[in-house]
Amino acid sequence: MKKILFSVATIALLASVSSCTEKEMEGRYAPKEKIQAVYQEQTSYYDGEVLYQEPKFKSEEWEWRKGLLDHIVYFEQNVYESPDGSEVSELEVLYTQLFTYDEDSRLVKSEVLGFVNLVAKYEYDGKYLKTVTVMENGDLLVSYQFNHVDKKIVSFDLTLGDDFADMDEKEMQQFQRVSPLRFVLNAEPAAKVAAATQVCAKRAAKAGSKGSTVLHFDMSWDGDNVARMAANYMGAVFQYDFVYDGKNSPFNNLFEVVNMVDNVPVPYMALSKSNVTKATVTETWDGESETETEEFIYTYNSKDYPTSKTTDESWERNRFVQTFYYEYE
Repeated sequence: MKKILFSVATIALLASVSSCTEKEMEGRYAPKEKIQAVYQEQTSYYDGEVLYQEPKFKSEEWEWRKGLLDHIVYFEQNVYESPDGSEVSELEVLYTQLFTYDEDSRLVKSEVLGFVNLVAKYEYDGKYLKTVTVMENGDLLVSYQFNHVDKKIVSFDLTLGDDFADMDEKEMQQFQRVSPLRFVLNAEPAAKVAAATQVCAKRAAKAGSKGSTVLHFDMSWDGDNVARMAANYMGAVFQYDFVYDGKNSPFNNLFEVVNMVDNVPVPYMALSKSNVTKATVTETWDGESETETEEFIYTYNSKDYPTSKTTDESWERNRFVQTFYYEYE
């Protein structure tokens, strides 16, 4: 049976959160290595033969202002055949994500301009993230309440707005761009938790509790990285277990960043001290469980920051290889 949790069609959300030190505040992003551009390429195989190969292209362009990330432009690649039979590719802008900061250089607003306009606002309690609200065209879509113990996020409550269960696919994809779940959920596989959450919202609506649906997530730590995260709601149980490389993540303390996977916007690493090398995801729906494991392969520069990240998945007679490349200033 085709993979469910880690296939491109059903991307899952991974967890990765770093602790705050006395010199760090959640929401303040000041990496030693600043990303300038992200490129990607992917190849699909069937029975060992190339089924589809997407040429390498620039999927993200980062702009910095006075040491702070000002905005990210996201692209998709359109490939078509010209009249002379040759293959032509061109980049198309999908979305632009804008970032606003307070006097402490902490993120206070993230806005995505695209299919729909989504705005996420962040509030802090001292050095730590307290609440986040995500609005769609002025209406509350979802809110988050974060809980800390010893400077670390140990749990959070996710409250769904009235319309969360009714979002269509395009709206859900763009929502992931401002979803604060990326604060605590490293997201190579990303749409899965959002999709699972939407299922929970629909179940709640049928049960008559639409508009007051709350999901609680717990996390356990191994040093500065989340080792496990788990949640359950109305018969659904999610558990995520992680292994890290001990190297430097260029996204440490960044709340907002997205990669494109099969032209789907996918929230990427945030607040991760290191890079995830292995993720095991177990999901249980109505007593039936499935477990999948995915591994990530990196190359690094002389400062132990990743210059590429590759996933190589196989299921039945299919194989999918995808690589992201990172360029720094």
